[in-house]
Amino acid sequence: MRNRILTVLGVLTVLGVVMYFLGIRMTQDDLHISAAAEPLFCIGGTVQGEFCSPGTILPFTNSVLMTILVDLLLIGLAFGIGQRLQAVPRGLQNITEFLIEFFYDFARGVDKKNVAKFFALPMTILFFFLFGNMLALVPGVGSIGVCRAEEHGVVTEGEASAEGAASAEAPAEPILIQKFPAYCGTGNLFIPYLRAPAADLNVTFAFALVAVFMVEFWGFQALGIGYLGKFFINPFGKQGPIMTFVGILELFSELMRVVAFAFRIFGNIFGGEVVLAVMAFLFAYLLPVPFYGLEVFVAFIQAVIFAVLTVVFAGLAVQAHGGDHEDHGHATNEAVAH
Repeated sequence: MRNRILTVLGVLTVLGVVMYFLGIRMTQDDLHISAAAEPLFCIGGTVQGEFCSPGTILPFTNSVLMTILVDLLLIGLAFGIGQRLQAVPRGLQNITEFLIEFFYDFARGVDKKNVAKFFALPMTILFFFLFGNMLALVPGVGSIGVCRAEEHGVVTEGEASAEGAASAEAPAEPILIQKFPAYCGTGNLFIPYLRAPAADLNVTFAFALVAVFMVEFWGFQALGIGYLGKFFINPFGKQGPIMTFVGILELFSELMRVVAFAFRIFGNIFGGEVVLAVMAFLFAYLLPVPFYGLEVFVAFIQAVIFAVLTVVFAGLAVQAHGGDHEDHGHATNEAVAH
């Protein structure tokens, strides 16, 4: 088996070197990666390069399309498994039940009393980002799209003639490069039809807002108005002015969770797209393989981290301030440590 794998890798390396020197490789124009999701069409406006025209009501981006596909896939999976439940699970039912039971046991370690209340949200977050991140790594996703002229604003007549003369003097692209898949030519943008939802800050920010809002809601639901006691502490009371300052820091950290949630998974997934594109530019036929494996791990672990932090913050929010629930707090701290 090892010899076969080495033989295949050797053949791919030789073919890659030959094709590289023949000119079948990525160019600098193919390295365009936008930090924002690109619109496929604009409701109430027109597409201008990688943006929508002013006055657009709603841009329909490639990350929105991917989000809809992931939602449909999860709904179909839930109905498909639910309609054919087996006493002895097999296949997808077995994998799904394993993930749910494993995460449920972890959530019970954080807050056994309230786990049934808040478990559905972090589990949904886990499934959504897990499926979305993994599907984004499927070959073809991110490399199938449309070529679109890059918009640089209004061009004057003099500038247009100068650009026309420059393009006339520019040498023609090699035939092999023109036939390379997804090559759009100089001055054009390649817009993929699908993009990882987590690579769009709008998606991660929306999930972050929902997660933090629900954490605060559960805190108020469990403790009532007393939930504010850990943020607003009387400086003339027993705890003193230092704890008042600590309470203000606690409030600030609660608000900053939205930013931390949103940018953590966005930065890792978008950074992964950049790394894979750069490796493919350097040598597209073998070099990206180890980085591809790394991105599979990152796609999984970032989905888990988002869901785990939601569980932990929810468990902390329902604790009474001042150590009234010591056993509960001990379980939560132990789960955070793990």
